[in-house]
Formats: sequence, structure tokens, C-alpha cells
Amino acid sequence: MTMNKEQKRAYGEMKQQENQERWFANLSTAITDNNLPWRKPWVGGTGSMPHNLVSKKAYRGGNIVQLWIEGMVRGWTDLRFATRKQLLSKGYSIEGLTNGDGVNIQFFKRSKFIVENDDGEEETRSRWLTRWYTVFCVEQCVDYVAPDVEEVEVVPESEMMVHFNDYIASQDTLVLHRKGVRAYYSSEKDDIVMPPHESFISPIGEVMTAFHEAIHSTGHVNRVERPLKSAFGSPEYAYEELIAEMGQLIVTLTLGGEFKPDSVVEDNANSQAYLKSWLAACKDKDKALSQAFSSAQTAADYILKSLMGVDA
Repeated sequence: MTMNKEQKRAYGEMKQQENQERWFANLSTAITDNNLPWRKPWVGGTGSMPHNLVSKKAYRGGNIVQLWIEGMVRGWTDLRFATRKQLLSKGYSIEGLTNGDGVNIQFFKRSKFIVENDDGEEETRSRWLTRWYTVFCVEQCVDYVAPDVEEVEVVPESEMMVHFNDYIASQDTLVLHRKGVRAYYSSEKDDIVMPPHESFISPIGEVMTAFHEAIHSTGHVNRVERPLKSAFGSPEYAYEELIAEMGQLIVTLTLGGEFKPDSVVEDNANSQAYLKSWLAACKDKDKALSQAFSSAQTAADYILKSLMGVDA
């Protein structure tokens, strides 16, 4: 049966809703089970991040989280993904691959349209359109052969701290203070406070803490601006922690460092309880998660571009 334009639109909206519900269900289950990619140790480099088989670019925002979680649940270690068409272009077989076997990811595209304003003149406006694509892990192909594993050279902690200090230096008003036993970011003073170098038990702990606070600092009004004055323990506080955790993971792996979330010394960092409280308070949960991951990506992009002009 051929669908008319209105039926196609309704069908498209229904499928989009199904995709959103599935996307949210996977993420919320991972939060409940504490099975999140930013709660696991990782070794840096592009290979540890879900990326496209053809473009070799890492996925972004909520998509990278979704693919990480799917990989963890299904036991995939080769995190290269592609559409059926892309798999065929690279010589892979798509035999037996159905939409239900793949992972739904979303992309946003700005679409322009013309309307007539109150004065009878044509006016160009724009809106964001959501497009869903089904991608597959290369390990799902029947003819998949695991590539030779190249030994990854992890960027040493000392070099990662050079990156952190370079980020501080790149910001006109941001100041780093080494004092006390707590690590935190003050948006009022635009200060990052960290314990002295010798206070850290391990070098990785210093690196992890430094970049966690660096992500917080991107919320300053002179950077990408996010609400940073939420009450301790509130859902909004948890929302910012989620951004810091996810953003820190993206920055650390992009720079080639090692990621160990348990090494962060900031009070209540990586708190599953706060994430659960935030999620429970969200009215539009899938939209809230999508916005959180988008904000984390924006924060990470800001730091990376400040450091090295990464084309994120």
C-alpha cells in the first residue's frame, strides 16, 4: 500500500518517537546499572572512541555515548561503525544484518524555509531537523576479520598536565591556585583550585582531577556559558557533574591520555546517586539526556580548540 504525504509524515514521526524511546531506555538502564562509559577505564586514542568506518571521525554527543554503551553491552571491542551502504563500500558483507541488529543514532540538520511575514514580505527562517540512521559495528559482519592490534602509546601524565596548563594560559581570566585538600571550580572568581602536586597519590589522579575541573570552567559566562551556581545535591548540580564526567572523557581520549574515573578527587564526582536523582527529576528525560551530552561535547570542543585547534 502506497502512503500519501500525510501518512509518510505520521509514520516518520512514529519511527522517530520509537528511536528516541529506545535511545533513552538504553541510557537510563546504563545509569541505573552504573554501566556507563565514563565510569570505566580507557586508554586514549581514536581507536578507543566509537568512530565511523569511512570518515574515521569519532561520533559526537549522545551518539558516542549510545555506541559506547552498545559496545559494552554486546562485547564489541572494534568500535568502528557504518551504515549498510558504507559497509558495502569497504567490501564487507551485510548478509543477515537487519535494522533490529543495528544501533540507531541521530543527526541534526538545520533546514531553511521561506515564510511570508506580517508585511507580506518573504522571510527566510530555519529549524533543526532530526534524522535517524542505523549503523552497525564491523564485528557484526559475517566476514569480519579482527585487524592486527597496534600497541597504543599513551600520552604520559606529565604531558597531559602540560595540556592542562596550556588551557589555563589560553584563557584571559582563568587562574589556577594550588592549595588545600579539595579540588573545585569557582565561577564567581573564575578560579580552579587544586591541591599541590605532591598531595596527589598518583599522577593519573592529578590529570583526571585537572580536566574534570577544566570542563566545569567552560561553563563560565565568557566561554560557552552554563548554569554553574546550582545548590549542592540538587538535580541541576548532578546535571553539571554529568557534563563534567562526559566532557572529561572526550578530552582525555582525544588528547591520547589514560582515563581512570575513580582517580578524580573532587567531592562527589562520579556519583551514581546524583545522576539518578537528576534523571528522576527530569520531565522530558530523553531530551534532557540529549542536551546534557550535547553540552558535554560543546565543553570538550572548547578546550580542544583552545589547545590545538582540533576540528571537532
